[in-house]
Amino acid sequence: MCKTLKLLLSGLMIVIPVSLLQSQNRTSSPFSRYGMGEINPQGFSRNQAMGGTGIGLRSAGYLNNMNPASYSALDSMSFFFETGLQSLTQNISENGASQSFSEMNFDYFALGFAVGPKMGISLGFRPAAQAGYDFQSLQEANNDPHLLQIKGEGNFTDLYASVAYSISPSLSAGVNASYWFGDIKHTSFQDFTSDPNAYIYGSRIKHHIGSLLFDLGLQYTTALDENRSLTLGLVFRPQTPVSGRSSHLVARGTGYDLQGGLFTSNDTLSYDSESWSSKNFEMPLRFGFGASYTIQDKLSLAADYVSERWADTQFPDVNTQTANTNHIALGAEYIPNERTGNRYYQRIRYRAGLHYTQDYIKINNNQLRDFGMAFGLGLPLGRSNTSINLGFEYGNIGTGQSNEMKETYSKFTLGFTLHEYWFFKRKFD
Repeated sequence: MCKTLKLLLSGLMIVIPVSLLQSQNRTSSPFSRYGMGEINPQGFSRNQAMGGTGIGLRSAGYLNNMNPASYSALDSMSFFFETGLQSLTQNISENGASQSFSEMNFDYFALGFAVGPKMGISLGFRPAAQAGYDFQSLQEANNDPHLLQIKGEGNFTDLYASVAYSISPSLSAGVNASYWFGDIKHTSFQDFTSDPNAYIYGSRIKHHIGSLLFDLGLQYTTALDENRSLTLGLVFRPQTPVSGRSSHLVARGTGYDLQGGLFTSNDTLSYDSESWSSKNFEMPLRFGFGASYTIQDKLSLAADYVSERWADTQFPDVNTQTANTNHIALGAEYIPNERTGNRYYQRIRYRAGLHYTQDYIKINNNQLRDFGMAFGLGLPLGRSNTSINLGFEYGNIGTGQSNEMKETYSKFTLGFTLHEYWFFKRKFD
């Protein structure tokens, strides 16, 4: 039975990423119209269920992309695949009115393995940021009513490779190289409904990037006794120029063409395109530290702090106002009895956590804030490290001002961790 489930998971890991990576609408948040859109937090299914912690976590049984130094903990005879799906429900409310949206999307795909007793490697890809909103409202200017429609779509993808090395039994270092690429488009239309023969006016801003980023990580572990240990972790990304291009099209016409040049019969009023340089936009300096306290095969407690210096960068979009971010997360994982033979519920990994984030976007000089709490289960298959990981997160995003827009969200994540042994000849199958 366990072998059949492993084969099924292997098939899903191949089919799911290919089929669902094409999905463009990963969010319906109006806040994604600013900057790089909605930036996804790091972490796989285990990290997410533990409140988004991971800088100080080390495990021989799970991949952890929140600190590249963690991959040196992988067993030298093990090979891991990880993938996940996410179901997201968002409720947007403002001035007593609200609207709900739901989407299901591919979340990530990764593999990891050890190269000798001291080195670990991981490869993978995940959505890094996205825009996805579609709203309309009736406006009036000079006693002339018109319908205003705004729409955002697209995403940036993170294709990464990480390597970690154990400098000593206690100290590990790692480096992560990420290639971010993709497009985000912001489109608006003004449709003068009072005159059916009037032109519709439209504007489209498109941002394209293709840029390489590097993250560095350290982890130091000290044994407190035979079963307990403490791990401290650090991560750092220098301020890095981003290679990209922005274009701005303004046109008028009579029939919509959302996939082409705005209108079926396009009358271009203006068009400009500019390649980015370090003066246009840089990814901000990022640093973070975390700690974890572990009782072997029983309990893990983790805490993280991360800051990104977005106030020191200027995004090439006059509508975007940025601020430095601060992210605090706490998480826990508890296993009642991993070695029990007949009580399956005692081998389940019970997870919980919470986070508080000051986001990189400011609206009307008020910084967005995100508070959420998470719960999850790690369901083992057989006696191996293969598992199904379930997670649920609930939170809200807003500026804290009662008269401004607020978003309440709930996420359900379904993750798969497939573990296999390399160079190990079984006597019995």
